[in-house]
Amino acid sequence: MSSFKEVALKDSCFRAGSTLCPGCMESVAFQNIGRVTDNGVKTIFTIGTSCAEVSTLAFPNVVAWGRGDDSSDDFGKTFAILHNVFESAPTLAEATRDVADALTDCGALDRKVQIISTGGDGGAFSIGLRTLLHTIHRRARVTIVILVNEIFANTGFQYSPATMPYADTSTTPAEGAPGNMNPPLDYIHLAIAAGAGMVAQLSPAHGKLFVKTVERSLEVEGTAVIFVPAPCISGWKFEDGQTVELALLGARSGVFPAFVWEKGKGGSVKDCERNASERPAIEDFLGMQRRFAHLVARDKESGAVKPRPGREQDIENLKAWVQGNVERMYSLASLK
Repeated sequence: MSSFKEVALKDSCFRAGSTLCPGCMESVAFQNIGRVTDNGVKTIFTIGTSCAEVSTLAFPNVVAWGRGDDSSDDFGKTFAILHNVFESAPTLAEATRDVADALTDCGALDRKVQIISTGGDGGAFSIGLRTLLHTIHRRARVTIVILVNEIFANTGFQYSPATMPYADTSTTPAEGAPGNMNPPLDYIHLAIAAGAGMVAQLSPAHGKLFVKTVERSLEVEGTAVIFVPAPCISGWKFEDGQTVELALLGARSGVFPAFVWEKGKGGSVKDCERNASERPAIEDFLGMQRRFAHLVARDKESGAVKPRPGREQDIENLKAWVQGNVERMYSLASLK
């Protein structure tokens, strides 16, 4: 494993010029993934339609990908990116792996390639759940990165199967209604049950752990799946510069605990206590985002975030969901 400093000094395949929101967690994730993959192995990246794609592949204008201004003569430094529609990034990655393996078997390719797929939670869990699970089930030797911002962010902030309860979205409005009333899909358990070799949920807010996990994902047998909680500045409605703070608070409060699991070895929950009394209050997480302004408000005198009058039971319901989420993650960590 490379040290965090060694990775930080590598050349990222994610370059300047994207139109992602300033401070977007997706750009931070790509910067880190881009450096990890500068490891002497050719990188092939498949990307489905998402914020990450429309903001970084606006050909012939912005193309925020590639190592250096010119193609390298060093095969291990070269980088390729393939775009496909919302749901097909995992399938395209699997097909690319099959072609690379066939070329290797017939002697036409004598050097390794590493293949990474990425897309958003809407494309992965709603439009493309079938392709995601089939690629995992077939044990394709690829790393799948899913950026979970809990909405269809680049088409109007609609609800997705990853949206947490009571969130205000354009299709689950909180005006005159409670917001989203569906619990999110248990996508981590689905990936494990489908046969993934490795499953993780964490963001670059946990810097060293994130880099170490991405590096490990390139080595495991079968399919590695990394779910990256990606607070969305525009969709979640929080202040610029709070992305990392909100990601850490979301993990530590139990909304999306940091989690790393490997088949045959089991896993662990990171930076999230099992006992609710030892975790940050869920109200603090909610209070940073205007998508929950119908549930909580900050007291002007004390500065504490409190339930709005009449929404106390909703907060209690949300706390129960969070505790169930944490308990489930600890249970999944015990699987081998």
